[in-house]
Amino acid sequence: MQLSALLPMLTAELSLAEKGISSAKVILTGFVVVFAVLLLLIMIIKIYSAIVSKAQSTGLRTKKKSAVPDKPKSAETKVKIVREQQPAEAQTDGIPEEVIAVISAAVATMYGGKDKVRIKSVKKSGSKRSAWANAGVIENTRPF
Repeated sequence: MQLSALLPMLTAELSLAEKGISSAKVILTGFVVVFAVLLLLIMIIKIYSAIVSKAQSTGLRTKKKSAVPDKPKSAETKVKIVREQQPAEAQTDGIPEEVIAVISAAVATMYGGKDKVRIKSVKKSGSKRSAWANAGVIENTRPF
């Protein structure tokens, strides 16, 4: 006999209750497999998150040790600050005077009136994104 002829006879032999039980077994097996894989993925992601956070914390420790606290960094412009006694003209590279005045005021506020600090040069940074866009990227790509 052919297989196509046997198939209706095999399914006809199962009662409605037996068909329900076998379909419940298939559904239950599917649920177990799906949830087991989800739990496995959750564990993999947590392990990866722990590895990344450990690597970032060791990177921050080494960065803090090698960082010089005297040099402030601006997100939009690079400012070179030199402690000297004699005043000199700053190189501005086409930056408006109002921006230079704001940067000078920020530097004067940061260092106070004790030290004589002058701005040697002000240059536009090479970043194509704004500081807000960079902050958004860092916030949205941070590990768990």
